Amino acid sequence: MVALLLAGASIPAGADATASAEGGASSAEAVSQQTNPANPDQREQEIVVTGQLLRETQPEYQLDQQGIQSYGVSTIDDLVGEVEGELGEDQEPLILVNGERVNDLSDIGGYPVEALQQVKVLPRGSAVKLGGSTGQRVISLTLVRHMRAVTLTAAPKIATEGDWHSERGEGLLTFIQNNTRANLALRVRDESSLLESDRNVIQPELLTPYAIGGNIVSYPDVGGEIDPLLSAAAGQTVTVAPVPMGSNPTLADFAADANNPAVTDIGDFRTLRPKLRNFDLNGTASTRLAPWLTADAGFRLDHAISHSLDGLPSALFVLSPANPFSPFSTEVGLADYGPNPLCSRSQNDSAEAKLAFNGRFGRWISNLTFHYTELKTSFTTDEQTTFSTIAIPETVNPFSTDLLDLIGIASDRSNSRTTNSEAQASATGPSLALPAGPVQTTIEGRLSWYGIHSESNFSSSINRNLHRDQQSIRGAIDVPLTSRDNGFLPQAGDLDATAEYSLAHYSDAGSLTSYGFGLNWDPFSALSLRASIEKTATPASIQLLGNPVIVIPEVRVFDPLTGQTVDVSEIQGGNPSLKPETDRIHRLSALARLDPALNLVLNAEYTETDGRNYISSLPPASLPVMLAFPDRYVRDASGTLVSVDFRPVNFESHQQKMLRWGLSMRAKLIGGTILRKSSGSSKAEPGQGQQTPAGRPATYFQLTANHTMVFSDRLLIRPGLGSVDLLGGGALGIGGGQVRHQIDSTAALTSGGIGARIGVTWRSKSSLDTSIDGLGDTLHFSPLMLINFRLFADARRFVPSSAWAKGLRFTVDVVNATDQRQKVRNSAGMTPIEYQPAYRDPIGRTIELEIRKVF
Repeated sequence: MVALLLAGASIPAGADATASAEGGASSAEAVSQQTNPANPDQREQEIVVTGQLLRETQPEYQLDQQGIQSYGVSTIDDLVGEVEGELGEDQEPLILVNGERVNDLSDIGGYPVEALQQVKVLPRGSAVKLGGSTGQRVISLTLVRHMRAVTLTAAPKIATEGDWHSERGEGLLTFIQNNTRANLALRVRDESSLLESDRNVIQPELLTPYAIGGNIVSYPDVGGEIDPLLSAAAGQTVTVAPVPMGSNPTLADFAADANNPAVTDIGDFRTLRPKLRNFDLNGTASTRLAPWLTADAGFRLDHAISHSLDGLPSALFVLSPANPFSPFSTEVGLADYGPNPLCSRSQNDSAEAKLAFNGRFGRWISNLTFHYTELKTSFTTDEQTTFSTIAIPETVNPFSTDLLDLIGIASDRSNSRTTNSEAQASATGPSLALPAGPVQTTIEGRLSWYGIHSESNFSSSINRNLHRDQQSIRGAIDVPLTSRDNGFLPQAGDLDATAEYSLAHYSDAGSLTSYGFGLNWDPFSALSLRASIEKTATPASIQLLGNPVIVIPEVRVFDPLTGQTVDVSEIQGGNPSLKPETDRIHRLSALARLDPALNLVLNAEYTETDGRNYISSLPPASLPVMLAFPDRYVRDASGTLVSVDFRPVNFESHQQKMLRWGLSMRAKLIGGTILRKSSGSSKAEPGQGQQTPAGRPATYFQLTANHTMVFSDRLLIRPGLGSVDLLGGGALGIGGGQVRHQIDSTAALTSGGIGARIGVTWRSKSSLDTSIDGLGDTLHFSPLMLINFRLFADARRFVPSSAWAKGLRFTVDVVNATDQRQKVRNSAGMTPIEYQPAYRDPIGRTIELEIRKVF
């Protein structure tokens, strides 16, 4: 078995990725000239290998170098992320690089886009014949054969409303020489904090008028008359008075500003967005060790810190008339804010290492991978521990002494260390010859070891040590049933069936099985139909089970039971009682290639999802969930919400039915008209390549548009309870229920290094059921349209003879160009404090200028 896994040769260097993806070996070779985008003046010989051992799968989506350029992004992972967003991808794709499978996108994602020659996205279900799962797509990346480059990027970003900015920088060292490649990427990102006062957030009304410096109020009846003597001195009934300057204020000093309290905007001490800093170092390398064996290695180091402000500590101090420093004849209260805000700080440090071998033994390809990750996290938050009134000793002058020392403040801390070691081996190849073609078979085995150690001193000392071992085996087959190429029932087109089954044993969750079945039918070249049934069973991650318990004070939430916005203590962390989750997914999809000259494709996918023991964190604002888990929502004697436990739970089920359909196209334009292929020719007319007949750069137009319709979305919290309609007022979070319609579209126009791209997302209205004073009410969330722009230009387009302009690109990225924010109203037309626009989108419109140079 080991010999089988390590033996074998990869697809020859430079092989067409799709041919390789289909398991093709060369039957013919053609040599073509290819320009290296990192060095446009250099032309290189590339061997394009064609051939077919397996039936070719037509791509659902493909990009050449001009198409890649039209996105205006820097690295491969940026590009793949954009493509996945356009496709509505909900499952991690199988990634091929030059026809060879890599473990995940991080193995190649840090390379600059100039390293790419071509991108092809194969339809969902195509991954089975390559060792993937039933629901996976394949993203096939073809690299240029030669490249030596240093890429530097600097990108400042600002919010047009002000008070927020970020900076990111990136440095890439890239080397590609035939079958050997290496890349080192360093990324740095820094974001400033954004305060609630920066966005004029309206604060909840205080029952007690706390302020820095303090206000005198009546005691114990806050809001009543403070002292008849003070009222007489002021000539009016006094219910509040700011503390004047000086260490021995008189009654007249208090009367001077009677009923004009000191006010502190608590928004100056609460962050909408924390201050963030992140460093990421990623290195990968790949080379051929022998004609039958290649090796890939990689590492990643990441460091991230966050700092946020959680408001001010507050206390009501009681001043006795017996205190010699008190000018009052009655007992009074001093409502005071501490001057220093409560803070929360987090730090995450992760390390990752990979080693993989890819080989070929005859017509079988094999993979052996070793993977290790380690994550260390720490979280510290300041918490006020004294909430009752505090008596001022009679020997203490409250007007010359810092009373805040009497307020109990604790710094609670949690730490965790998570490790994961994994070894995986797989082999894929033909196992049986059928009239329609060979049966492609995959055998895969995996051994994993997980561990987490966490400790926390929030509210009480909690230490957890959890370990998990996993042993799993998986098998998959792709069976061709009819074939035009092989002449077996060609009238039926190309039809194949796929199946997979896996058995995994977890030391803490027992044995779990998963399976999948699929049918892929291409009745003719312009139409592809897919159907699949998948069932997956997975235990909760070790982090969801064992993360440390943390308590964050002064978190603002909306209480749907009372209609109030209140500041609560938020509990987060793991839940060791979580059960494994099971998902059943049924899919039907169709893809029609309407016009090859325009690359016009129409696609549709219908999905039914049924999740059992659905794992989710408890939402802060969901009336049905709040009623089903009353122990997670703690209230004081007056019914005010004071604590919410957001740790994840199992819901009984979550069922959804949805349809996503849309179109995409990419066409070459000349003089504003679409350039079409001549009849019977594979070449575009007139001309082929980068330049039009007049010598001007070719212009390309690209369009994608997708519409998602959700027909039903229901959540069953517990057996015996009615299901929650997420389309009809139920919700899993403060963002409102599920939207029924969403449209995502992009359009791009590029020409010789200059381009513009626009993205538009529209979401329909939604609602959230609430209860105010025992009466039902509904929050209405308005439709929302977001528009993003990206403009980019290569400097060499304007100064072609200048050496400094070579490889220099400027990009302007505008997010939320119209500065739209969702509006939320209750039945009375009012907006609850928690749903202010600044809470919905704190930053608003941003503009980023990226300066990028490839040396």
